[in-house]
Amino acid sequence: MAAKPHDPDSAPSVNLLVDKQDKILIQKMCWAVEGVIRFNREDKRVLIYVKENTTARTLNEIILAAGYDSCEISNISSASERAYAINRFNDANQETDALITTFALGSAGLNFHGACHRGLILEYPTNLDDMVDATSCLQNGSQTEPVQWCNSYIHGTLDMLHDLVLARKAAAKLAADGKRYPGITGELRMICAFHTVAVIVGQSSSRYPRVRVHWTNMETDEIKREGLFYSAVAKFLEENPGSASKFNSNTMATIAKSWKPEKGLTMDHVDGKLPEIDDSVVLYNYVVGGYKEGML
Repeated sequence: MAAKPHDPDSAPSVNLLVDKQDKILIQKMCWAVEGVIRFNREDKRVLIYVKENTTARTLNEIILAAGYDSCEISNISSASERAYAINRFNDANQETDALITTFALGSAGLNFHGACHRGLILEYPTNLDDMVDATSCLQNGSQTEPVQWCNSYIHGTLDMLHDLVLARKAAAKLAADGKRYPGITGELRMICAFHTVAVIVGQSSSRYPRVRVHWTNMETDEIKREGLFYSAVAKFLEENPGSASKFNSNTMATIAKSWKPEKGLTMDHVDGKLPEIDDSVVLYNYVVGGYKEGML
């Protein structure tokens, strides 16, 4: 089975997504309100992360108008007033439904783990550190139940590009860290780094193959399956760094054709001892400009 080619004639401008973004943001805020309502029925309060102060203000107004107790702290200039709002949210004896904040404040080391065990990510941040800081702020050794986070990711929107920007920036930083991935060199380090990012943000499929395709193809089944394969390669290299030289531009596609998702990648796959199978993974689908020599 051959890789599917990129068709430049069916590759619209990203402006198509940009023009829809205002409607998508409204859709996301409705999703957040539904989350507040759902958690209220479970007698749970929820922490909500957004990107912009204006979004925080608007979402807070919508939640209040729906009849629920909410507070947003990104537009509070007084440190004492902000601390009061956070302490109230963290107090289990205070009845409240939601607190809204931004990633900018989350990176300041604020904690919200007093009484809250539920979190919503309305929009992706631009870097992984902000995501980690945000999702860590509910973690504490004194928590009485597991923390649950839900991310608002809407397919076919700018979310896929924001997600890729986050993954690319984080992967480049991780791959450049000489203490990581010992024994792994070159582009294989990026494959390992993209998998690390996927694990951190809770994704099963690596975003590595999305880098080389047009946005209209990023969420296709073919690219998802490629991502699953690259994650399997990264897992294999974690356990077998000495076998890194076996993954190169001459072997990668052949290895993929002997493997399918939900199966472990074994040394027999890597050594080319297994035949091509039905429903295997085909690499290099939709590559913009076509396959390039040396591509993994």
